[in-house]
Order: sequence, then structure tokens, then C-alpha cells
Amino acid sequence: MTRLFMARLRIFVVLVLITTVIGILDYLRNGPEPGMDWETGLLRSALGWALGSAIVWWLEIFMVSGAWGAALRQRHFVVIILLKSGFTLLTAIAIAWLMRIVFEGIYTLNFVLTPGFLSVLDNVFIIIIVLQTGLQIVRIVGPRTLVNYVLGKYMRPLREETIFMFLDLANSTKLAEEFGDIGVQRMITRFFFEITEPIVEFGGTVHRYVGDQVVVTWPLRTPRENARAVECAMAIRDFIERRASSYEADFGIVPTFRVGLHGGHVVISQMGDQKQELSYFGDTVNTAARIEHQCKAFDTWLLISGEMLEQMQLPDGYASELKGTVQLRGRAEETALYTVVRNN
Repeated sequence: MTRLFMARLRIFVVLVLITTVIGILDYLRNGPEPGMDWETGLLRSALGWALGSAIVWWLEIFMVSGAWGAALRQRHFVVIILLKSGFTLLTAIAIAWLMRIVFEGIYTLNFVLTPGFLSVLDNVFIIIIVLQTGLQIVRIVGPRTLVNYVLGKYMRPLREETIFMFLDLANSTKLAEEFGDIGVQRMITRFFFEITEPIVEFGGTVHRYVGDQVVVTWPLRTPRENARAVECAMAIRDFIERRASSYEADFGIVPTFRVGLHGGHVVISQMGDQKQELSYFGDTVNTAARIEHQCKAFDTWLLISGEMLEQMQLPDGYASELKGTVQLRGRAEETALYTVVRNN
């Protein structure tokens, strides 16, 4: 199982538990339907909420948020809400019907317009909408960033060790001249949308998008964990190669990109008021950006500093190659630059 699947599975289990507990609490408040004993009603309510929430959240976490849901996620916000609401409504009716069959042996659907079911339906939609809104906020802000905001971790500047990946699309200026601003932006938008999955899979956090560039970060930890940044870059390249024919058909070109990797001490602080974000300060950020700029000079798509490479344990099948040394602006000493290749 991949890291991404396990992360989604944890979220799925938590959401199902939360939804089921809320449903049980609602039952305890309102009591069983007329003619049904308390224990049977409780079991029916718990099973119904658990099964229904499992279906709804499985669709949301594993289908909509995964590769299958890419087309839906690019739809208009209102269209997405309407489709999800329709699915939730049908699921609620189907589960309620199933519970009536199992516990009462009744196969009719005449319960749909009863006050009791409409009340349950109201609760279902309130719970789902609140939790869906929370998921959307997480998707916009990022889970790690959101937790830090909630905890107020960076309300005062803190010094931490962070890995930075600067990924820049190549030849975007030339492409803009050929396809126009709108045309090239469509390709950039699709590219950044599609590479989100490998970024999440390897534990990266998108810090920001700037034009045709994305900045991704990782906490600097153990040598094996640090190597996830390299694995992420490789996974993005593999993904684009698999999608080459689709990009060729839609845009007449396959996007290429350059990556610069570096890590070290930074100062992190929560900035702004109306629009807030985490800001990183220090030589590490500037060095990572300047390493990415050197990719063209060294004729390679990936460069990593020797300092960063020393703190990585590359997976089996990966090897580093020294490309040269360079005097980066703002640094007293020359920086050794390496690329990473697969042995097989």
C-alpha cells in the first residue's frame, strides 16, 4: 500500500467514525421510531449511519480525490456540490430502505416523505456539508499548514530545517508566444493539477505557485525520509512521460521542467492579516531557487546540492552524479551540484 493510500485510509476511518457518532447522538436525542424497542433502534441507527457514511466518504476520499475524480474536481464548484448532494440523497434513501428491509421486513419506499426521514435527511446534509467544507479548506490550505495555523505554531518566527524543491516549467515564455497567454496557462494549470498526486504521495507540501513555478517543502528529517524529495521529482517525471500522448494531443507539446533541491535552516513565520500565509526566510530558500536556475547551464533537468545529498539515503536503484561546482550568488563558498539517475 502506498503512503497516499494509507493517509487517505486514516482520513476515511476518522470521518466515518465522526459521522457515525453524530448519527448515534442524534438517535439518543430523538429516540426510536414508534413500535421499535430502544436497543434495536440504536443498532439500526448505528449500522445505517456507519454504512451510509462509509459509502459517501469512500467516494469522496478515494474516488473524487483520486485519479478517477480528476475530471470532476475541475468542474465548476456549483456543479460539484449538486452532484455530491444528489449522490448523498440517493445514498441516504438506499440505506434507509435497506434498514427497513433488514429490521422490519418492509420493502416500500413510502417513508421518503415522512417527517421523521426528512429530519434525518436534514441532519445528513448538515453533517456532510460541514465536513465537506472542512475537507475543501484542507485541500486549499494544505493539511500540514492548516494544523500549524490552528495551533498558532508560527505566530512568532521559528527556526526549522526544511527541504525545498523549486520546480519550474521550461520554455514557458516561448510557449506563450506560440500558444498565447491563455493557451499556455491552460497547460500550466493542468500540469500543476496533475502533479499534485505524486507530491502528496511522497509527503510534500505545496508552499506556493508562482507563474510557471511551484515550490514544494518537506521537513528535514532522517536520510531515508529526506530522499522522498528526489523520489517525488522522479515520480513527477514518470507521470508526465506516461501522459505524454495526452499532452501531445491537447497542446501539441509535452511539458518539460527543471528541478532544484536544497535544504537547511530557515526561519518560518505567519505573515499577513486579511490574506495569511507561511513565509520562509533564509539562505536555504534562495540557494534552492538558484540551483534550479543552474539546470539549464548544466544541461540537466534535476540538480541537488552536495550539502543536501549528504543528508539523503537514496533508494536502491538510484545513483548520484557530480555535474560540477558553481559560485552561487550570496554564498561565500562554491556549491557542488549533483543530479540523480536510475541505475536500471
